[in-house]
Amino acid sequence: MKNKRIQLDELKRDVPFEVPEGYFEELPSIIQSRIAPIPERQPLVSWSWQRSVALTGALSLIVLLIWVTFPARQGPLGSEPLSEVSDAAILEYLAQENISYYDLSENSVVQTAFETDSTAMNFLDGVDAEFLRTQIDESLLEESI
Repeated sequence: MKNKRIQLDELKRDVPFEVPEGYFEELPSIIQSRIAPIPERQPLVSWSWQRSVALTGALSLIVLLIWVTFPARQGPLGSEPLSEVSDAAILEYLAQENISYYDLSENSVVQTAFETDSTAMNFLDGVDAEFLRTQIDESLLEESI
């Protein structure tokens, strides 16, 4: 058997497998008998008119609660809403709410208003110099602590 080449012409050409008669006609029924039947699916929730009424009532209650508790929108205030409020009334309000000048200075609107020197000078015009020194000293003491 040294390097003997196989000649295709010399090989037998018969089919080694035989199919029994009627095999392919019976094959679908054989496969079907081996498969377990699929159980009928039961719905998770059975629906009824009572559930529909309850759902409608619950949704109506939710919409009603949202309608009642939702805050009303405020209309436009006009061009100068605080122009009619006196400085004394604003200072009195700030004192009642216990809001200091330091708290106001953290507000970005106030900070942008004091970006120019003229605004700061107009604000400080008429303020006692000794009062300013006291305020600065207090703020420096708070920062050092």
